[in-house]
Formats: sequence, structure tokens, C-alpha cells
Amino acid sequence: MNKLYSIAALALVLASCAVQEDKTPIAERDEAYEFGQLMVQDSINKMYTAAESLDLLLNGSPLDNHVSLLINNNSNCDIIVRFAGDSNYNVPVRKNFRNFVVLEKGNYTVTSNLCFTRYAVRKTLMDSSTLTLSDGK
Repeated sequence: MNKLYSIAALALVLASCAVQEDKTPIAERDEAYEFGQLMVQDSINKMYTAAESLDLLLNGSPLDNHVSLLINNNSNCDIIVRFAGDSNYNVPVRKNFRNFVVLEKGNYTVTSNLCFTRYAVRKTLMDSSTLTLSDGK
């Protein structure tokens, strides 16, 4: 009988030490992983993109095929701003920070998950400009 109690107690201890399941939704984990990957790529290309963006801002002309876009993230969440059009771009922007991107001129659907709120808008980008996103807090 003591042996049965010992086995039951051991089973109870082992069951209580079970690994905690990650309850973060899969989409959020996937986006966080993608954000990390994009930040690595962004840091590799940053010097070239910065030079190209600055050149467009200082020396740009209406004949250029590209525009520079500064993205301000005034929220408390890391975000990926997605531009879908003739060309597609995914731009990571850390929380309460900014990033920039050089885009081809044209029409884009701009989307992002902004602190669990979906942002989507159609934009025609023909001149360098700024996009500011905020979570409203």
C-alpha cells in the first residue's frame, strides 16, 4: 500500500512540473520572429539605404523613380509596416522609434498590426514624405 502511495505522489509531483505552454497566439509569434529577421536585414542595409534616402531628400527631382519615406512609430509596440503594390516592402520599426525606406513611386496598400489594432490604407506615393503611426495612448 505504501508503494502505491509513493507512486501516486511521484506521479502528482511529475504532473505538477509539466512544461508551461506558450499561450502567445501563433500569428503574434510569427510576426515577432519576422520582425527580428527584418531588423537584422535592415541593419545590414542601413548605410546604403540611409545614403540613398538622404540623396533623394536633398537632390530629388520629379524625374526620380523613387521616394524616401520616414516612418514614425509612436506606439508601444514593435511593428512591421507592409507596402503592397507593384513592388512589395516590409519595414520593421521599433516601438517609439522611426525608420526610413526608399520606395518606388506608385500606389500602395499600407498595412500594419499596431498593438493589436489593424492599420490599413491606400496611398499614392509620388513625393518623399513622412508616415506617423500611433496607438492613440
